[in-house]
Amino acid sequence: LVESVLIGSTNDSSGINVLDSLLPLALKLLKDPCVGVRVSLATASGELLTLLVGLTSHEEINSPSQTGEKKTPENQNSSPKTDGTSPRRDKRHVDETLIPLVQRLLHDTDPEVTSAALRAVTNASRGNVREISSRRPQYSDKTEDNAEDDTISLSSHQSLQSIRSVEKADPVFIPVLSEEQVLRLLPTLSDLATSPQWRVRQSAVEIVPALLGCTHRLETRSEIAQLCVQLMGDTVDAVRKTAAECLCLGGGRLGGHGEDDGGEWIIAIVIPHLRRCKDSADAKQRMLSLKMVEIILVNGVCPVGSNHSKSVTTSNADGEQIYMSPLRAIVEIAASLSDDRVVNVRLNVGRIFGSVVNFLEEDELRFAVQMLEKQLAAERNKANGGDRDVTYFARQAIALSLNRLEEVSLPPNDDTTQKLS
Repeated sequence: LVESVLIGSTNDSSGINVLDSLLPLALKLLKDPCVGVRVSLATASGELLTLLVGLTSHEEINSPSQTGEKKTPENQNSSPKTDGTSPRRDKRHVDETLIPLVQRLLHDTDPEVTSAALRAVTNASRGNVREISSRRPQYSDKTEDNAEDDTISLSSHQSLQSIRSVEKADPVFIPVLSEEQVLRLLPTLSDLATSPQWRVRQSAVEIVPALLGCTHRLETRSEIAQLCVQLMGDTVDAVRKTAAECLCLGGGRLGGHGEDDGGEWIIAIVIPHLRRCKDSADAKQRMLSLKMVEIILVNGVCPVGSNHSKSVTTSNADGEQIYMSPLRAIVEIAASLSDDRVVNVRLNVGRIFGSVVNFLEEDELRFAVQMLEKQLAAERNKANGGDRDVTYFARQAIALSLNRLEEVSLPPNDDTTQKLS
């Protein structure tokens, strides 16, 4: 199906549109009793979404109006076609047939089909114009490479390109689904978040970063993020962690397809939910907040530097508003759990700080050392010297922080070194 549409898009002659002929047949496969057929249909639907909008974007990028080329009698006829493969007709097929088709596949009774449809939407949300461009058959040059390229699928072609490493530059990602199309899919995805199959719930939230890359409006992105927030309270640990990871990475390069949002996502969306998890009466949620801190810092999605224009507003003990960098706010959230009543939470504070020392700046490193010193002293004052694991991770994190301070030629605190020894 996909190969036929691709070949048809390169045919300049007018005639019966390939999609008009094949999509009705695809719709009939929705009722096929074989699960494997419906899984294949879901995969093909995702590839078609990528293909149709990718070809449109490719035509727009290379059109004379975009390249600055003046129209001549020779290229006058090379403008977007008015036959069945025109962008307008492609969009109609996406809106009227493919999106409803995918929605019905997402509601399939078999979880394997549902998961395949979710993967298809994820892949479609990360369409690559560069891949679409290289995927077009070049009939004018029948080389061996082109002949091979004509026979492989989109997914295998992508794997082949990654192995060959033909292009060393970072890929240029063009989001396939429009904001309107994403919003149409959200109710379906929200329904899947309540599925009795935990793997389906996990797959439903894994699509969030890709969907976030389809829009730059914070309001829409916030609405999409509610799927993560909903599943961060899931009963299955793997689902909770996946939801937290997708929420934390939504504003970074994964969600924005290589674009930086200047910290807006972290400040407006992530940090408020991070605080709610930290203040939760459920120890699992407090543990999840520490995991989120680790994800944010290790993946570099938190803006750093004192000159950053964005800041986080919070209140001190006297109720006065104070402003701090997003990095400092996140570090203080993690540090506030150093005296948690649950041992497993306390020991993970030291473990997390030990894993993120290379991503902290000078002020945050010194703050972490002071906090860990207090935790270590408080633990030793407990009955029987406190918990050994809490002490171990605190000492380890202090040592790593001091080493980090020395590496960047910053004078460590002599008193801290003596206490550690």
